[in-house]
Parts: sequence; C-alpha cells; structure tokens
Amino acid sequence: MTENSSNMESVKSVLHEMGYVLIDKGTNYRSRPIYRDSDSADVLSIEKNTGRWYDFKERVGGSLEDLVKITLKLSNSNEVKDWLTKKSITINSVEEVKPVIEEPKTYPKEYLTKLLPEHEYWINRGVSLETLNTFRGGYVKTGKMAARYVFPIFDSKEEIVGFAGRDTINNLEGRPKWKLLGRKTNWCYPLLINKNIIKEEKHVYLVESIGDMLSLWDAGVKNVIVTFGLDLSSKVISYLLKVDIDKIIISFNNDSDKNDAGNEAAKEAYKKLINYFDSKQITVKLPSKKDFGEMTKQEIIQWKNKI
Repeated sequence: MTENSSNMESVKSVLHEMGYVLIDKGTNYRSRPIYRDSDSADVLSIEKNTGRWYDFKERVGGSLEDLVKITLKLSNSNEVKDWLTKKSITINSVEEVKPVIEEPKTYPKEYLTKLLPEHEYWINRGVSLETLNTFRGGYVKTGKMAARYVFPIFDSKEEIVGFAGRDTINNLEGRPKWKLLGRKTNWCYPLLINKNIIKEEKHVYLVESIGDMLSLWDAGVKNVIVTFGLDLSSKVISYLLKVDIDKIIISFNNDSDKNDAGNEAAKEAYKKLINYFDSKQITVKLPSKKDFGEMTKQEIIQWKNKI
C-alpha cells in the first residue's frame, strides 16, 4: 500500500470512528456536520488524502485534527493526539503542491483606439447604447478581429487581458460566432464593472456569452458573470468562494430543441460547483427561449421573478 493510499485509509478511519456518514465525491467526501445541527447531508466537504475540511454553511474549515477537536469537543491538540493514539490511527503529513501562477498576458491600451463607435449590430438586436458604452466595445474593420464587434476584457487593475469579438456577418461558413484573444481561464468578466453589485446582491447568474449578459443588463439584471463557453474556470470559482456568495444561478443556453449542449453543460457545471458550495446555494435556471438575446426585457423580468 502506498503512503498516499495509507493516508486516505487513515482519514476514512478517523471519520468513521467519529460517526460521519460519508458520500464519496471522487477526491473528497461530503457529509453532515456532526459538530452542529444541520439538515444538509452534504454541506461538509473533506479531502480524502489530507482530511482538510470545509463547512459551506458556516464557511469555516481546517485540518483533520481541527475537525476531530470540534467534533469530539476536545480542549487542545494534545487531547486530539491522545484520541488518535488510542484508536491506533496515524495521519502522515502530506506535502502541499503549490500551483505555478502564470501571469496573464496584457495588451496595450492603444488597442482600444481600434474599436470604432459603430454599434448598429447590437442596437438592432435590442441592446441600448448606454449599455454598450458601459462595456467600451466597438466595431473592428481590419486585422484578426475584422468585421467583429469587440469587447475589451479588463482585470481588476484595469489592464487589458483579452478581447471577445462577435461576428457581425453571420453568413460565412466556418466563421465562429465569437472569437477570443487571450486566455479566458484568466477572465472573470465583467467584474471590473459589476463587482460591487454582486457583493451587494450576494447571488450571481452564470451565462455563456457577452450577448446574454448584455440582454440581462438591459433588463436590470446586472449581477452576471460570463463563462465564455460551457465550462467554469478556476478563476470564476475562486472569485465565487472569495466573495462569500449565497446563490449561484446557472443560466446557460437552452438547447433542448437542438443538441442539448447548454443543458448538459449546466448539469456538469452544477456537479462541479457542489464540490465547493452547498447544493442549496446552486440552481439551474435556463432561459425560457434559446438564449437571453431572443427574449424581450419583459420576458427576462418574468423569468427572473420565477426564480
């Protein structure tokens, strides 16, 4: 038996000895917190290898020794060690592997001068000029983003870390609807503009594209984060954990009449998020039509009021 598997068995033994009923979630367990009253069977997450835990309701966590201490109501670490010794359980220390942090590429502010104030594409789709000006987008005539309406992607320091360009031609075979420059895994958009709104609202809508976000914004729904596709990046998840969010609404495209891509992706996003949040904090609420761009403001408001 390897040291890693031995430690996993030790963690499992400790939890069973204390009376925890475990739900296997792959790299971690989920359980009801014995140390407090709770009606949730999966609000407590415990890493299999290290025993580190996190209570999503109380938003507290710590080492396996900490969990033993509060569960058994022990006074100090010596009492924890004595209890482990009596149970003949040894927990080996696990070296924490720190990820390499890659600095995102930034783009010169001069690039913004290439975004021309020609907003007809979005205005014809029902988006207001006020909203478009808020996000500082513009039409590009030449280069990699030719014939696209482009939005600059800013980080928290107002550095440009990418661009997202929406095709405005729509009739060229093989031309993607959206083209991205930069690493979207480093994006949390449009946080520079709406971070205070999200902190105040304490809940957030996750949508696939900037187009969805614009439609929601014009309807007064501004606590939105764009995922730029069908996957959730660690950047977005880290932000949601940091901001102490109460409710996450997954609102990917409703593709039930086509290939179900958005619907299936919403299920996968839900599965991913329950590794970090209590299941009661997450809900899937797809738009009533294919996407929010096909809905009127009134339809969006009615949709929101039903959540």
